[in-house]
Amino acid sequence: MIICVDVGNTNIDFGFFDDEDRFLFRERIPTSRIEAILELWKRLKGSSVVSSVQLVLMASVRPTIDVSLASFVKKVFKVEPKRAGFDYGIPVCARVDEPLKVGVDRLINAWEAYRRTKHSTVVASFGTAVVIDAVDAKGEFLGGTIGPGLRLQAEALHEKCAQLPLVDPTPYVDPIGRNTQHAMSVGLFHGTVGAARHLIRQLSEAIGGGARVLATGGDAARIAPFLPEIHEVLPNLTLEGLLHSYRAATKVSHPPKA
Repeated sequence: MIICVDVGNTNIDFGFFDDEDRFLFRERIPTSRIEAILELWKRLKGSSVVSSVQLVLMASVRPTIDVSLASFVKKVFKVEPKRAGFDYGIPVCARVDEPLKVGVDRLINAWEAYRRTKHSTVVASFGTAVVIDAVDAKGEFLGGTIGPGLRLQAEALHEKCAQLPLVDPTPYVDPIGRNTQHAMSVGLFHGTVGAARHLIRQLSEAIGGGARVLATGGDAARIAPFLPEIHEVLPNLTLEGLLHSYRAATKVSHPPKA
């Protein structure tokens, strides 16, 4: 058993893979409730998962919780986790101004996207932030764009505008908001869709046109139906990329048997 852990700004995803690197299932806890990991432990404690774990990989954009999470992994699974970007590098060339400052999740997504397409690719991640990145025909990461995600925008409006409620943006057929919540949902949801469409087209043209477009992130499934530019939604892109990039970086096809 192999566990890949993607520590994001909103959620921590645990991806479970078998010994042939096949994805099995995913567990998720809110990043703000790191203590919920104990609930996950209770669910797994009596299963064969715990005793069969041979490899744990971590990718994180929240370094403040990495130590406690790594400590939990070592205690529960008796395995020292390997951290992407620290214990091994992501085997992708980043042609940007400051390669070492690029989020490891962006590099993993770029690597996995190109592994799948072998073509120039635009990777659109719809989560806490909307991150749209470009990968050229050689598989090199060229950079991209970063903007606020749906819920982040909704929270900002609610916090900064006294009379605006906190909404969960949803699509409306009627583009004219008939009440405050309707107006906010149209502005937030379809504004995000419009911005994403424009940016996807710009990045695709910048790398020669005809790029494949892959979407991931917690809001990808909600947004993708409104973006025909997207060829495929891959909710586990980062988790699978974490494992596959480790294999490529270390040239180890499978972990050693216990």
